[in-house]
Amino acid sequence: MIEVVCVFLGMALALGFCFTLAIFIAHHVPGLRGLRPAELTSDPRVILPAQLAAYLMVFGALWRLFAHHLHIGFLRALSWQWPSRWHMFVAGGVLLAVAVQVGSHLLPAPPELPIEKMFRSASDAWMMSIFGVFVAPFVEEVLFRGLLFPALARRAGVLLSLVVTSLLFGAMHATQLGGAWIQVSCIVFVGVVLTVVRWRYRSLACSTLVHVGYNGLLFTALFVQTRGFTQFPLR
Repeated sequence: MIEVVCVFLGMALALGFCFTLAIFIAHHVPGLRGLRPAELTSDPRVILPAQLAAYLMVFGALWRLFAHHLHIGFLRALSWQWPSRWHMFVAGGVLLAVAVQVGSHLLPAPPELPIEKMFRSASDAWMMSIFGVFVAPFVEEVLFRGLLFPALARRAGVLLSLVVTSLLFGAMHATQLGGAWIQVSCIVFVGVVLTVVRWRYRSLACSTLVHVGYNGLLFTALFVQTRGFTQFPLR
């Protein structure tokens, strides 16, 4: 468990370092140096490369730890078993996204969420979509359901581990949602479903595929809503 805590602390430090470096560099890049710090921290051109760099740093350290010190493959250590009917898990993620979106639209929401500030142009939307479908699900699943969930389950049991993992998963997204408790609660629910899938099928690949399907539907809906990422802002 101490090792998992160290991974999360390492990720926080790596993100802090990379964000600070990215903002410093942005102040010297034409087209970005005129922006205020608050604008830079919501600009995908700045934060997405910083996030990717931090992820590569931490995952590189994890790969080295598993391969060279524990003598076990990185994916094998995380219970990555690819399912034969992988498309069913992606479809399950799509259905989950539909259910959550329908439910959330029936509930009150703030006039604007912080994450919406990151969708101001077609290039921003494409960057966010690619990152959100092909990078974020894998990274988040490794951290929460590949490392945290099994480590907690061994010490506190599956049920408590599921609750804690899902709450922390929701908390991680809280700043993107402006702390709106209804929207954060929806993300916690998504975290519960993803964790159940990981536990039920004993495979991180299964929960990752559901996560990909979930995010994929959200960005597809945004693509349709904005007519091919051509009509911004969102509201």
